[in-house]
Amino acid sequence: MDLPSCIKMTAEPLSPSPSALMPPAAVIDGLQAWAARFCGPLARVESVRDLGGHSGETFCFTVIEGDRHRDLVVRLAPPEQGDRAADNLMRQASLLRLLSNARAKVPSVVDASATGQDFAGAHMIVEMLAGRPLIMGPEGGKPWLPPEDRRSAYCAAASELARFHERSVLDRLDGWDTQRTPAEEVALWQPALDRSAQADWTGIGMELADALAKSAPAEWTPGLCHGDFQTNNILFDRNDSGVVVTGVVDWEVAHIGATELDIAWFIMMNDPLAWDPVERRGEGLDLASLVASYEEAAQRAVGNLDWFHALACYRIALIAGYKIKLHRTGRKRDEAWERASSSVPRLFSRAADLLSS
Repeated sequence: MDLPSCIKMTAEPLSPSPSALMPPAAVIDGLQAWAARFCGPLARVESVRDLGGHSGETFCFTVIEGDRHRDLVVRLAPPEQGDRAADNLMRQASLLRLLSNARAKVPSVVDASATGQDFAGAHMIVEMLAGRPLIMGPEGGKPWLPPEDRRSAYCAAASELARFHERSVLDRLDGWDTQRTPAEEVALWQPALDRSAQADWTGIGMELADALAKSAPAEWTPGLCHGDFQTNNILFDRNDSGVVVTGVVDWEVAHIGATELDIAWFIMMNDPLAWDPVERRGEGLDLASLVASYEEAAQRAVGNLDWFHALACYRIALIAGYKIKLHRTGRKRDEAWERASSSVPRLFSRAADLLSS
């Protein structure tokens, strides 16, 4: 079974991105060439800005055609990662088109190409959605929503997740992906154990993988899984009725699998028992209210999520272990992952506690 793209797409040695400080000239030139070809010879590109993130290269920009201003986002596949990065980006574009046709709250795809006509590699360009994310952890700074609105935002996000999990959405995705069982999800991530930053993490992870595999549930609900459903990837806004979700972005690891893992991932990301206090996760948030909001929108009970919650802890611990190794070896510097190193033992411990409860 192949490794998830968020692990395998950064397996090669990488140097710090030149886009960390400003958009590279090649990106700006590529956007201008694309705009002239796609929008017209008089179109011009302005306000190019690096959106950051932990994978790929993503920039927002504005295309101006006469009096018309169009705000867009481009996602670029690093050319040094070859066909697999391009294939993954085209897979995302295909999914977003299917979801847009279902009127889901996702960015509309404007253009996508694997050929690299205007850029060094594959690209996907989407409409920029209204709204702002709630950035998790210390990077978020002072939240732009007050505490009560933040709680409402999280519950609105859980309700939106239930809509992505509807059977009608899954029916539209025939042929897009092969269904993955919970046991296969455990096995999928096991190769990442050999790429961990610390040998003790590998040992603990192997024991946990074995425990998860032996207790994998036989009954679960199949559906479209976002794979990284957290408020960094969810856009919010206010209207007369309160805080609403305006869109869900970053579908890089989306797949068809157990929808219980998606809601458990959202819970894990906000579980104060799973994270070192430095991460400031889940402050003042009632995790049970997230499940209640999801169940109300889904019109069904989700059952016991402990096993999936443990799997979510295991999965993020493995991802963190690998990303920390990249940082420490200088292959891809990212201080956020180094700071998360204090949470890896807690994530493993939380998973073990959930499995034994």
